[in-house]
Amino acid sequence: MLDKIKFRSIRLKMIAVIVIASIISTPLSSKLNAYVMDLVDVHKSFGIYINTIINLLIATIIVAIFTRWIIIKPLQTLLEATKKVAQGDLNVEVDFSRRVDDEISQLSVGFMQMADHLKTVVKKLNDTSDRITVSVDQLSANSENTALVSEQISAAIQGVAAGSEEQTNGMEKIAAAMNVVSIEIDDISRNTEIISNQSRINTSVAEEGENTVDRTVKQMDLIQNSVSQSDYSIQKLQEQTKEIGQFLTVITDIANQTNLLALNAAIEAARAGEAGKGFAVVAEEVRKLAEQSNESAQQIAELVNEIQKQTGDSVATMKHVIEDVQEGIIMTNETKEIFHRISQSMAEMNGQMEKILNGGKMISGSAGEVTAAVSAVSSIANLNSQNSMSVSAASQEQLASIDEVASSTKELAEVAEDLQKLTHIFKTS
Repeated sequence: MLDKIKFRSIRLKMIAVIVIASIISTPLSSKLNAYVMDLVDVHKSFGIYINTIINLLIATIIVAIFTRWIIIKPLQTLLEATKKVAQGDLNVEVDFSRRVDDEISQLSVGFMQMADHLKTVVKKLNDTSDRITVSVDQLSANSENTALVSEQISAAIQGVAAGSEEQTNGMEKIAAAMNVVSIEIDDISRNTEIISNQSRINTSVAEEGENTVDRTVKQMDLIQNSVSQSDYSIQKLQEQTKEIGQFLTVITDIANQTNLLALNAAIEAARAGEAGKGFAVVAEEVRKLAEQSNESAQQIAELVNEIQKQTGDSVATMKHVIEDVQEGIIMTNETKEIFHRISQSMAEMNGQMEKILNGGKMISGSAGEVTAAVSAVSSIANLNSQNSMSVSAASQEQLASIDEVASSTKELAEVAEDLQKLTHIFKTS
């Protein structure tokens, strides 16, 4: 019948237990008191004390039994569960399915709810610590990689800064070189213009030379004609000297015959005596004249021979002169052709020099533009160098921040390790 009564309070239960104990203890104490009174002759007032003591003793025993059953046993069960929880075993269970809804039952339910919540929290903490450990490992690895990459970036940026500085210096050198090149190009343009003018003059000179050679060719033709006529005249002279030689031969023969006749006349005059003296004188004079004629004829013959020899030499010389004149005409024509080619080449060279001059002017203008562009690039390279130095400083600060993150990560790893140690104390499965 007591199992069917659902008391909501331990106090009511204890009152009920006391009432029940009083109900049970009164008849029992009366029987025990009567039994004692029968055994021992005791005064009636003392019997009342004994009855009261027995009654209290029985009531106390009954109350103790019910107290153990209602309070102590559930509390012991809850205490054992509490000890297990204190030792880290969160898998405890308190069987309160048969108990009524009193304070101890509520305490047991609250304890189990607390244990379940604590178990859930520990599981979550355990999972969280595991995830934190994994995340810390990943963060540590990422921090190391990031630090390595940042160092590489810093080194690369320093290299870029150095390269930018070198580029700036190179650009300045290029700008200076371009200025020198521009000056040289201006000089080349001026020299090219001078050469072009000189080339025009040379073209004019070549044309004049060609005209002069043309006139020379014409004059050589005239000389050839004159030489040909002279050769013809010399040949005629040679033929005439041959005729003179023939005439001299006749004269010599006549002089010899005259001399012979004078000798015969002298002989005949000597035979005639006084009568032939005058004839002898004439014969002597004729003989002398014949001898003089013979001597003159010989001298003329010698002169004619010398003239023939010289005319022969002149004819041979005139042949050589004609050949030389012909060769001179050929060479003069070749010279004329060379001057003509020179004139054409000079004309072509003038065109090329004009192109070079125009190209030099364009190059000079382009060199100025290149110099301006190089100056702009140099300014940009200088700005890039400054930006690279700024980025390098930022990278150094980032490395310092990464070191701090690594230090914090290490501390977080230690905290996660401590948290895992704490959560491993509890048994959740």
